Amino acid sequence: MGKLLRGANWCLEVRGKEHFPCHFHVIGPDFAAQIDVETLLPMVGAMPHAVEKEVKVWAEKNRSAIVAEWNKNNPDRLYTLKHQEKDDE
Repeated sequence: MGKLLRGANWCLEVRGKEHFPCHFHVIGPDFAAQIDVETLLPMVGAMPHAVEKEVKVWAEKNRSAIVAEWNKNNPDRLYTLKHQEKDDE
């Protein structure tokens, strides 16, 4: 399992032996959500608005890193990013 980002009391991780669509998990002490890597929308669960905002900003710039971690942890379910990353300004 790859932990890619940590907040004050939550973390963003990519797990192995997962199902499509390509997604990541955001886990906190009283919440959990699965976020689609392409849309950055929750597929399952929810998270506090402040956490969602921070996660979305980071994930928009790091989709390729998330997909690389997905492919490392899920070699039988390789994924190719469809969404183009925004250039850093």
